[in-house]
Amino acid sequence: MENLIPFTLFGSGIAFGIMLVLLFIILISSDIGEDGIYAFVAVIVAVGLNYFWGTFPILSLISFRNISIYLFLGFIFSLIRTYFKGKKLDAKQKEYFELKEHVFRWWLMFPICLITWVFGDLLKELYNFVYSKLSKVYQSIFNA
Repeated sequence: MENLIPFTLFGSGIAFGIMLVLLFIILISSDIGEDGIYAFVAVIVAVGLNYFWGTFPILSLISFRNISIYLFLGFIFSLIRTYFKGKKLDAKQKEYFELKEHVFRWWLMFPICLITWVFGDLLKELYNFVYSKLSKVYQSIFNA
């Protein structure tokens, strides 16, 4: 976090921080809602704001090597995510599942998709475990 302190947006470090938090929230919610267009627009807006009014050196990160590594890792993640999604769905669900709508989101947003996939499933499993232990208490209160 200390490395991000000198960067600003409109001359303000707080504005830069708010932009990063909003961008992260939009990316997470876009992945949870399974719609990548909001993430695409948010990234374009964030890059544009930073390019014209910010101090983060985003153009120094854009190189053929960095883009190639990012796309390669995203491709590998999309293959893994496709495999596990295929294992999760039954034959009837696979028939109606539009894979092409998800593959490019998994590929191009793989860091965010990885976070929501791992922590989302982990939190669901934790919630189900806790509820299974306390379900009788809640059922008795509900039925009272």
